[in-house]
Amino acid sequence: MTQNIPTQKTELQKTEPQETQVLETKSSGDSTIPVRKMGFDFSNVPKDYMNGNLADSHFFDGLNLLFPEGERFFMRAVRNGLNKIEDPDLKKQARGFFGQETQHALEHEKFFDVLEQNGYVFRPRVRKMDNFIIKMRNILPQSLCLSITAGAEHLTAVLGATALVDEDVAKAHPAMRDLIQWHAIEEIEHKAIAFDVYKATGGSYPTRVLGYLLALAFIHVTSTHFVKEFLKQDGFSKREAKKLLKQSQQSMLKKHTGLRQSLMAYFKPSFHPNDIDESGLVGDAMNRLGIV
Repeated sequence: MTQNIPTQKTELQKTEPQETQVLETKSSGDSTIPVRKMGFDFSNVPKDYMNGNLADSHFFDGLNLLFPEGERFFMRAVRNGLNKIEDPDLKKQARGFFGQETQHALEHEKFFDVLEQNGYVFRPRVRKMDNFIIKMRNILPQSLCLSITAGAEHLTAVLGATALVDEDVAKAHPAMRDLIQWHAIEEIEHKAIAFDVYKATGGSYPTRVLGYLLALAFIHVTSTHFVKEFLKQDGFSKREAKKLLKQSQQSMLKKHTGLRQSLMAYFKPSFHPNDIDESGLVGDAMNRLGIV
């Protein structure tokens, strides 16, 4: 018997566009990577803020839950790596990396309250995930933690570039559109820091690949778990949630045909994050957001 899948499209709540404010832009030490404090108005953000699509919205919700403790994992890994090298220029640039990642963790944690206001239950699972991240941070070799960080930073830079040209992100609720695109800009700005620190510490190619695979696996498994969990809380069955997730993933790959190629580029032994030039995308997004 064929079961009808409830539509994931719902009508967006009518809200006035919220004006995102750039509260402060500063340099951390002598770093050329700017640290921006933002003012996002998350009031009245609906469940289906991604252009009325619940599954696509939950894709970013799942990533959002990973970011705070994940960012702290990245900062510790890079800091440990910096302690092993003598490169004043790289250490100078890393200050901007730390500043940006700190702001990302703070802003994404604020959005947790929005998810709760929309009726979602997730904090017990997030605590378990965070405890696991902290445990891995403490027991894994520092070189592997840094490799995981470099790989994850490539993934977030690629997803960031995708978000800057995604039509559904552009049509999302203003606060969420700006949050996603601001984070995307900064992921691209500091995308090479962890990779360069890893290389400077003498990191090997096999460990680089291992770290990337671990990062991809962990981010995929945990984020998709949260997507399906949120869809079930929306009233979809386990089977329906799985189908909606698959449709969302297939749609993303169909819209962004270069996504796989950009992700696979990391496996080239000669790869460097700056081989991929997103300067045009970043410049356009910065102009729209009014940030420098």
